[in-house]
Amino acid sequence: MRNRLRSSASRPARTGFTVTELLVVIAIIGLIVSLIIPTIGKVRSKSRTLKCLTNQRTITMANYTYATSNQSRFASPRTDSQGTLYVNGGNVGSGSAHCWVKAEGSNLAPGGQFEKPAALEQGTLYPYIGDIKAYVSPDEPTNPLASNESSTGTRVRSYSFNALLGSTRPDELPEFDAAFTSTMAGVTPQLSQYNATTIGTIKSPQRMMATIVEDDSVAYNNEGWLILPQTANWIDWPASWRPDAITMSYVDGSTDSYELTNQTLPGIWDSYGHRYVQPADAAAGFAVDWKFFRDRLNPGVIPDSTYLFGGN
Repeated sequence: MRNRLRSSASRPARTGFTVTELLVVIAIIGLIVSLIIPTIGKVRSKSRTLKCLTNQRTITMANYTYATSNQSRFASPRTDSQGTLYVNGGNVGSGSAHCWVKAEGSNLAPGGQFEKPAALEQGTLYPYIGDIKAYVSPDEPTNPLASNESSTGTRVRSYSFNALLGSTRPDELPEFDAAFTSTMAGVTPQLSQYNATTIGTIKSPQRMMATIVEDDSVAYNNEGWLILPQTANWIDWPASWRPDAITMSYVDGSTDSYELTNQTLPGIWDSYGHRYVQPADAAAGFAVDWKFFRDRLNPGVIPDSTYLFGGN
């Protein structure tokens, strides 16, 4: 009995892990971290997307509320006081009172390339929105926090309105009308004869784009957002900060997120600028992404892209 006790007492006590056990623990921790980090990234991306959609829904519903208080007339998609209506070959000056943003004069930062918060605050929709941070996407690279200070290198607005919502046609594009009568199937009168300024004249509110996240080469997103419906002409382009999540809202207040089919387009837009005419490529399918957005410009008025038009 004494010998057994002596033998037990002389055995050294175990005080830690072996090297093998430590390596196993480290490997397990590394595996867990490798699984968690991508998940956190996806959760954060989804959170940014939801915030972006919420911002645009807020702006869209503000526009609807504005319309109900202004004889059903939506705010103008323009960002200056050049007018909103085009009648008998000229702008209607009184339309400037309806511009949703007033990016001009002292409302622009030095150099004229960036808006000051005043451009938003003096727009017709700000009283209905009330928060300058709602104008900027969480993915906006130049000014992600939407601070109340503007400089020559920050942007306080990431969103633009569809150029065909709240106006009879894009005022800055006189040629927009002419080609419709000759190249687009199903359209007889020029588009400017369709009044898209009021609630009652929107043909398909659940499918007509209201707002979109935009990245304009002139720094602030000048005027409404538009692509030419007749041909695959990217007059403007959606912000490609995240090509897998281009966010937009519809007139009825619903929202959407779109992933570019052609992942080379962002690089082309960045290098080419405005009015990039996308060539037809039968092998890849003709301008799938352009068709997606053009079919949301003014559905029910502009024929769907399944029609044959413009030779495409």
